[in-house]
Amino acid sequence: MRFKSLEMSNFMRYKGNNRIEFSCDDKKNVTIILGDNTVGKTTIAQAFRWCLYGALLTERGKKQEDYQLLNNDILAKMDANSRASVFIEIIAEDDRHVYQIRREVQYTRLYPKMIAKEFYKKVALYQSEKDDPDIKLEIQGDSEINELINELFPRNLSHYFLFDGERWSDATVDGVKENIKDSVHILTGLSAYQAAMKHLKDMGGNSVIRKFNDKIKGSGNIYDNLAEDRKQMERKIEKCEESVETAKINITHYETKCQEIENYLEENKNTEILQNKYKQCQVVRRTQEERKNSEYRALVQRFSEKAFMIFAEPMIEASLKMVKSVAGERRDIPHMHQASIDHIIKSGKCICGHSILPDSTEYQNLMEQKNYLPPADIGSLLGEFEHIGRNWKNTTSDTFDDMRESAQRVDDCLRAYEETCNQLSSIETQMNEQIDFKEKKNQLQHYRNEMKRHCNEKGELEGRIESYRKRIATIETDMRKQEAQSEENKKWRMRVEMAEQVYARMKKDFKEREREIFTELNQQIQNNFERMFNAKDKKIQLTEQYNIQMLYKTEIGGYREEKNLSEGEKIARNFAFIVTIMEYSRKKKAQKLMSDEIENDTLPIVLDGPFSKLGDENIRLIAKVLPEVSEQVIIFMLRKDWAYTGLDEYVGASYSIDKDADKSYASIRRTGGIS
Repeated sequence: MRFKSLEMSNFMRYKGNNRIEFSCDDKKNVTIILGDNTVGKTTIAQAFRWCLYGALLTERGKKQEDYQLLNNDILAKMDANSRASVFIEIIAEDDRHVYQIRREVQYTRLYPKMIAKEFYKKVALYQSEKDDPDIKLEIQGDSEINELINELFPRNLSHYFLFDGERWSDATVDGVKENIKDSVHILTGLSAYQAAMKHLKDMGGNSVIRKFNDKIKGSGNIYDNLAEDRKQMERKIEKCEESVETAKINITHYETKCQEIENYLEENKNTEILQNKYKQCQVVRRTQEERKNSEYRALVQRFSEKAFMIFAEPMIEASLKMVKSVAGERRDIPHMHQASIDHIIKSGKCICGHSILPDSTEYQNLMEQKNYLPPADIGSLLGEFEHIGRNWKNTTSDTFDDMRESAQRVDDCLRAYEETCNQLSSIETQMNEQIDFKEKKNQLQHYRNEMKRHCNEKGELEGRIESYRKRIATIETDMRKQEAQSEENKKWRMRVEMAEQVYARMKKDFKEREREIFTELNQQIQNNFERMFNAKDKKIQLTEQYNIQMLYKTEIGGYREEKNLSEGEKIARNFAFIVTIMEYSRKKKAQKLMSDEIENDTLPIVLDGPFSKLGDENIRLIAKVLPEVSEQVIIFMLRKDWAYTGLDEYVGASYSIDKDADKSYASIRRTGGIS
């Protein structure tokens, strides 16, 4: 399948008609459209999507109705009575047919507001033979048109062959969750088996086998009742089989969930030990913090009460030296004052018991001693000061030692506290504090219980199916006795049995082919991932539903799935898938292995900003394989990134997107290729 051309009229950034003709050359199969940021590259990519599916690739948080299709410059010139239209026309071709797809919407303006109101829309599809292009067959009916478009360009795969590298997300077009298994079946030819099997047996009353059975007639009510019983059993089987498939999906889902948690717990088993250690350290830290604060308060209290003594010590020392230098020999009685002498004389008796009489020798000695006592004698005061100063100095020395010991205790407490804090920080770097192992284990038990419940349900349903089939076998034995009376019945019975055999063989072949294709795709997708991204510590694989998982190598060995991928990793993952699908489809087509099946074709690749989040080396590696795996490659990208691709020799057509600074719209200009 190739795109021949795309024509846009008044579509978003593009005013008037703009047309691009794509290279369909076998060797020069690359068309390049270059432009700067914000000039309209993505608009052209959106034109493909809108023309094919009637929907745009929306950004997160936006809806389809948030996007205005009509060019703003056209809308601004409209009045209340004006009409304007937007259309996209794509012409595509495969080996035998040419397809013309045209989608159009006409608008009025809700004047004076800058709002376009849709009043008419239409999608048209014309099919013609390549050998006779003048005769066109118009496909009638929107559902028939959409069905054929989806067959040609599977919508579930649109996120891959219409690849938006700059705005890639796991959301799909129009908010529809991606399920690409059926689309892969179309590309690989497996859908032919599915269609045939459905036609034979899986269409209920419209299936071939059911219609053949309805042709068999018996005699009387006995046969009719048997036939009705068989139909009831078949309906019950169909219902049970649907429930079995649902149970299988649920079992697979819960198995995956269990495996994820088991892997997670295994990888983080040391974290649980660390968590316990972390909690213990937290208790120690609280105790240490309380002790640290207590010792600090005691130090502050001592300092506030006695620090002045330490600061005064140098002055006391200097004063003592001064007193000693001027005091000379002391003649006073220590701790005595003049008032003490006066008291002794007044009492008439010395403290030793001798009487003190006026004019006596004792009296004279006391009066003489009085002259050496304060306040009359400064020497005595200095002596007293010296005594007090020395006592103060001794006390100060003890206070200093006490405060130094207290400060050391504070320092020791602080050091121990900081060591514990550092230990906690170290533990935090080794584990995720958000991990709740109890919650994880509860989840694991819940998933196991659910898986067991669905397994039991599946077993019960399969038992019912077996019972219903035995009942059908008994019924059919009785019916054949009735049918034996008619030769016509024998003919239809033979046809039923033949159809059943064909169905069984096709079902067996389908399972074998599906497994073969799945294994081949899974191996090839990993090979492509390795050669395009040189990834040594990661790999990708397909699930049974063809979802793509990226796995990272773990420290304990093996791999685990990484769900929180970067935009670059998502691009790498999906590039590997794109290349694999295109490569497989092209290879099978070349080998003509599916000539007897519904015709399938390769898809073109339309890439919008594919390399914006990749390094130069990855750009070169990816670009190298694109022309080899797809019959047609269409790339919208920045001018600055083109040099790294190395695709010049593959370019069959090139265009430039131009936009003047003073204009609100862009235009497309051919720069090379296609004569």
